[in-house]
Amino acid sequence: MSSDALDVFERADTSVVSDAMDDHGIDGVITGLSPAAPTHAAVGRARPLRFERARTEGLTNFPFAMLEAIEPGEVFVLDGADVDISYWGGQASALAASEGMAGTVVDGGYRDVREIQEGGFPVFGRQPTPKSGQGRVRVASTDAPVTVDGVRVEVGDVVVADATGIVVVPAEHETAVAETVEAILADEDSLGTMVAEGADLAEIREAHDRF
Repeated sequence: MSSDALDVFERADTSVVSDAMDDHGIDGVITGLSPAAPTHAAVGRARPLRFERARTEGLTNFPFAMLEAIEPGEVFVLDGADVDISYWGGQASALAASEGMAGTVVDGGYRDVREIQEGGFPVFGRQPTPKSGQGRVRVASTDAPVTVDGVRVEVGDVVVADATGIVVVPAEHETAVAETVEAILADEDSLGTMVAEGADLAEIREAHDRF
């Protein structure tokens, strides 16, 4: 999809994107992952990474194999091996922000909550935990699809995340979904104007299918 279409997703929230996905019969909503701060929001290309438990004692390829996969404009989607382990933290957030990454989604734990909140880099995860992943997990893949909450995530899909939730738009449908998002945004602007001007419910129902 063109950068112009990505701009459309950046102007929308996850509720609008989810509604647009519904119009195309696609369910890409991931639930159960919360932002480290309520203001966190991210839009970018998916970079799925899968983790597994360490097979031997001592250090593994984590976290450096993960950090080496950082690319500007992408959103990490980390498929963790266990929710009680941290796969992301404050230092990783600072490095990712400096490299122009858009955000990180963790199906697992993360730590350094205050540092992440103060730094502003968007992080979403199952739960905070101080338990380090170093020596406990290894990076199994950095370019293979993962499944989070029943949603398949492939390299290059579009991830839209905010305080309401996370939506993954499959790359093959992103142009059509973006066009629908634009239509919904225009409809919501019109609806907002009618409400602000005191239109009654009958007038609103006649003019709009959505509310």
